[in-house]
Amino acid sequence: MLDKKKIKKILSSRIDEISSLQIPHFSLLSDIQKASSRIKKAIENNEKIVVVGDYDVDGVSSCAIMHLFLNEIYDNFEIKIPNRFAHGYGLTPKLLEEIDADLIITVDNGITSFEAAKICKERNIDLIITDHHTPKQIEKNKFVLPDAYAIVNPKTSPNFPFKEICGAEVAWYLCAALKHEMNLKKDLREFLDILCIAIIADVMPLTNMNRTLVNMGLKRLNKALRAFSKAIKRFFNSEIKAIDIAFNIAPRLNAAGRVDDAKKAFEFLISEDENEAYKLYLELDRLNNLRKETEKEILEDIEIEDEDDFILVKGDYHEGVIGIIASRLVHKYKKPAIVFSRDEEKLKGSGRSLGNIDIFSLISECEDLLDGFGGHKMACGLSMKEEKFEILKRLLNEKIKKYKEKDFFIEDFVLGELPFSEIDIELLDILNSYEPYGEGNPKPKFISTAKIEHIQNLKDNHYKLILSQNGIFLPAVIFRYDGEFDEIITFKFSIEENNFRGREIQLIIEEIL
Repeated sequence: MLDKKKIKKILSSRIDEISSLQIPHFSLLSDIQKASSRIKKAIENNEKIVVVGDYDVDGVSSCAIMHLFLNEIYDNFEIKIPNRFAHGYGLTPKLLEEIDADLIITVDNGITSFEAAKICKERNIDLIITDHHTPKQIEKNKFVLPDAYAIVNPKTSPNFPFKEICGAEVAWYLCAALKHEMNLKKDLREFLDILCIAIIADVMPLTNMNRTLVNMGLKRLNKALRAFSKAIKRFFNSEIKAIDIAFNIAPRLNAAGRVDDAKKAFEFLISEDENEAYKLYLELDRLNNLRKETEKEILEDIEIEDEDDFILVKGDYHEGVIGIIASRLVHKYKKPAIVFSRDEEKLKGSGRSLGNIDIFSLISECEDLLDGFGGHKMACGLSMKEEKFEILKRLLNEKIKKYKEKDFFIEDFVLGELPFSEIDIELLDILNSYEPYGEGNPKPKFISTAKIEHIQNLKDNHYKLILSQNGIFLPAVIFRYDGEFDEIITFKFSIEENNFRGREIQLIIEEIL
């Protein structure tokens, strides 16, 4: 049986935290001083600078930070966010046809833009790549990289101590280097509200410097110093926590790039008017609801072959939601999954992994079948001709056999059995003190057994329960439950605070055991 002391001991043991003064210096990133010197030169010579981002939250946040920073010191620059459907991912030859520049800076992409880098050379455009994705590695600290003027990436920087940072953090570091290079008086902490959204949305581990930056960013976000944060506070009317970013804010920002155009999310983040920002957020909310409907239709259409250990499916699916569909399949079947969208005779795929299975490494072993690919251990993007689909499916199902059954395990981080007598405001305060929860610092889960005293069907198979244990009554919520309820249940749960009528405890039932 757990008690508060044991819970505190477990949670404190897994926190890897540093102070703001210990955040690694920008100079530890390879090529960053070369990059900042080139940008300074471009500004001094009034050269045209184009920043190329990505259509997810991390890419849009990176563009917002670059825009807000450059906008105060320079006029001759442009932010270019690719359209998923018209251009594809990152700096592509197709996107380059629309760009007239002396200097291109990529943010949250570019580490696999070999063809685009070659075109930039031919057109005498200097290319600075800032990215955080995994490059192809030959041996330790030796990579296959595009032929660019400078490449800033923690994974290609042997002196940078913490590799798992997002693209927006790399862009933020570039601003820090440029601030130093140009001797600017600028407080880069003003971007932490945007930065914390990107870190959480891109599922970076909330340890080390990420944890520090997110904590600082959440404080700034809740002060609502920008139009976008004022709009978010108006929409939710409550304190914003890491979990709110992960499950409410990030999906809405992502929805723009998934089903429409990511520029709407970008315009929301850089908006200077609260009412305009609020209108944009309502539009993002509408697009997110559209995304949910599209996702539901596709999931109902997919049939899985049970004998496969690596799920690969293809169809005339909406390209913008295939990554989410892959995530849903991973969690349902406990297997890695790649979902392909058909575009004439070509397939575009998005993959997700689980446990200890390195999906990027696995598809790298099949690169001869692919037209292009990129990603990291837990997620990938790829493109290929449809005729090679069955070969890839067979190969990946063979290659995955090198993994053991334990490698497929999704760690649930259940701390142990917790009696209702230990669940009170004091415990809630203890749990809150170890926030933010997320990747690398998962929200604690517990096991308990209780009697169901009352059941209320909220909607769509969401239920509110009143549970009792040894004379103690607690409310609980369970989402998307299709089964029957027994009078006595043993269940896995997390604990949340409900502020509707003051501070109240609410159990969130993850699973009935």
